[in-house]
Amino acid sequence: MAPRHALGIDFGGTKLLAAVVDTDTGEVVATAKKKTSAADGPDALMDRLYDAAEAALKAGKLKPSQIASIGVGIAGQVDADRGILLGTPNLSQATVDLPMAALLRERFGVPAALRNDVQIAALGELHFGAGRGIADFLCVFVGTGVGGAIVRDGTILTGASGSAGEIGHLVVDAGGRLCGCGGHGHLEAYASRTAITRSLLGDLKRGRTTLLRDLLPDLDQADAPGGTAIRSGILAKAVKAGDELTTETVREAARYLGLGIASAINLLNPQRVILGGGVIEAVDLLFDTAARYARQESLPTPARSVEIVRAGLGDNAGVVGAALLGAGA
Repeated sequence: MAPRHALGIDFGGTKLLAAVVDTDTGEVVATAKKKTSAADGPDALMDRLYDAAEAALKAGKLKPSQIASIGVGIAGQVDADRGILLGTPNLSQATVDLPMAALLRERFGVPAALRNDVQIAALGELHFGAGRGIADFLCVFVGTGVGGAIVRDGTILTGASGSAGEIGHLVVDAGGRLCGCGGHGHLEAYASRTAITRSLLGDLKRGRTTLLRDLLPDLDQADAPGGTAIRSGILAKAVKAGDELTTETVREAARYLGLGIASAINLLNPQRVILGGGVIEAVDLLFDTAARYARQESLPTPARSVEIVRAGLGDNAGVVGAALLGAGA
């Protein structure tokens, strides 16, 4: 009998989550989490990946020979056919053309596959989450960056070079803020957790006050080299406490997010838009405001028909989708 478990790995801008998943049911059996660092080179990046994979297998009391495969979703540009990470603006700019799938096959002795992280999350949502039974939908995930994936007729739309769905790099402000990819005015530079952090820090330098200083004593280092974006839970606490600056900043990020989603709705006319990622999960204000602007700025006909919902699998969308990818779903 073929193994029913596969290893799914969601490699994001600030954390790496590995999970043993029952591919028949979508159940997450065991997990392991590691921090990621933009300072990593290819060797350090793969070491983190190996460590998390081995820890998840140990937690699930499984040997590599007892799983069907390994799937990886990573925040970056990938060549899915060859299993190569081409590059990633939010993870490790020093890492290009890394044969991740081949290295995983060599290490663990099982088939391995690689794809963009939000395309992977969309696969999980399609089979076991908010996309189940929905033929046409758009996934938008907000975290360190902003990523997207398109499902058309029940299939992930990859495009000519595998990068279809990159909503985070829609231009929402011509000649505007510098994006991590090197472009200007992209949605990711306005609506990601990284963008929210930078906006807050800029306002602090201009003399604004915020409750975030009480919640995060090392706030001034949040966007320093080696630092990280303000965590989603901290943003949620500040908004809930009525912090004026955080609330203003989140609302502005949500407005841009809604505008980007409206453009995608007008272009694709999806049945459903699924919003996920740590910030969406934690901060109701971001979800509610983005959904309102998305409907407001869409054409009337698609705006009336589209549903805008949160991801059904929450933080597990990526690992479930990655496990399904590795298993050939």
